[in-house]
Amino acid sequence: MLISVSDRVKLLFSEAGFLFCNCVLVEDDIRTIIDTGADTKSLLEIEPARMDQILYTHHHYDHTRGHRLFTDAQTYIHANDAQAFDSEQEFMYYNSIDRWGELMPGIDYREAAMQMGMEVTEDLVIPIHDYLSDGQVLDLGHTKVEVLHTPGHSAGHCSFWFPDQEFLFTGDICLTNAGPWYGEVLASPDQMLHSIDRLIALKPPRLCSCHTKEIDTDPMGTLQEYKARIYKREERIYRYLKNKPATFNELADQHLIYRMHPTPFVLFWEKLMILKHLERLEKLGMVNHDKYGTFETI
Repeated sequence: MLISVSDRVKLLFSEAGFLFCNCVLVEDDIRTIIDTGADTKSLLEIEPARMDQILYTHHHYDHTRGHRLFTDAQTYIHANDAQAFDSEQEFMYYNSIDRWGELMPGIDYREAAMQMGMEVTEDLVIPIHDYLSDGQVLDLGHTKVEVLHTPGHSAGHCSFWFPDQEFLFTGDICLTNAGPWYGEVLASPDQMLHSIDRLIALKPPRLCSCHTKEIDTDPMGTLQEYKARIYKREERIYRYLKNKPATFNELADQHLIYRMHPTPFVLFWEKLMILKHLERLEKLGMVNHDKYGTFETI
């Protein structure tokens, strides 16, 4: 479904679930799409073979899965995420899947991925033609778009600001009930906090993210609430440890990030994000751990 932001800028809302994403289509002299993760039916309706260039918010599978339809497009992403496309081994590292056996003993990764709807046999290697950089302004003809490097969700995550349209596409600084998400090796709740502050300082009148189904016309409160969730999660972890020392596995069983673990992947992400918070709390001098991996407050 296409929703107009302006005459030339359209939001392509995916018709599928959360392992797919919304995209931005710019119908201009340089025909451009931001992300290729919408469902195949929606992507085919915008004639992907005619696209000139793809701008990726970041490297995650749900944002890149339709890339093979865009046969003649030049592909761009921030340099900090580009290596994730070099090989299946790099994909596994950048998504922390190489830690699956350690964190999810006894659960088969490929079965869990298939349960989630991930096509684990899909070609994960994507050619990158050049890198996006913070502050770069792309002139598409009649439309300008500024690249904003907003790490935290991934090391190279970018948002895109359309100054003439006063419209911000925040990628996976994604204003859903499940966010924020920082469950990979190079993700960082600290960087996420700084990135959200940067977007708040921009004071965008309108924004949309990759997994919401409407344009937010009053985004300041939404961004502030989104930022507050990171601190609330950390507070729950600290409060639990103050009452009882625990390993990160024991903490994950308390549902301190997600209220439910409907699939193994949700538990996996909970564990990864709890580890991020424990690392942050240790740096702040608020918790420590012993040689057995048990954490307690200081």
